[in-house]
Amino acid sequence: MVPNFVISKFLLCSIRIHTDMNLEQIIIIGLSAIILSTLIIYFIVANNEYSSLLEFAAEGLDGEIQELQIEIALFAGSGLVYLGLLAWILIKKLNNILPYVILIVVSTALIITYALSRTTGVPIIGIEFYIGKYDIATKILQGVIVVISGYLIYRIKTNNRPVKIMEKT
Repeated sequence: MVPNFVISKFLLCSIRIHTDMNLEQIIIIGLSAIILSTLIIYFIVANNEYSSLLEFAAEGLDGEIQELQIEIALFAGSGLVYLGLLAWILIKKLNNILPYVILIVVSTALIITYALSRTTGVPIIGIEFYIGKYDIATKILQGVIVVISGYLIYRIKTNNRPVKIMEKT
């Protein structure tokens, strides 16, 4: 399996950056790579939870099955939402603020849900004590998604004046 940072780096390096690209276009490419990395992690976690579900079902541990089903739905659903938003952003670019607003809302809601699941607990699942590498990675990526999306909303609202990073010669 290829690590997510390798996929993100490959995507960024494989896109030929033209001298007439503006800063917002480059930021959208970076945001797309971050969203892609996040959704891949969510699908990996959903797959891991599904494997655990099959093991628990085979051993007859019915008490854990409902919790795992909810977690699978949350992780797979989050990945699908990010996939849809990624497609929307790649199609619309800077013509619409709505996908960026939704990215902020979804990412913030997932960060808050995660924090609650580690502190006060969430219904059905309760309090989770395990903090893994995927947890940390997704929360960092989601924080970056919120910041970049906020910046892009600002740029759209200020008439999307492009900032050239290199002039053609």
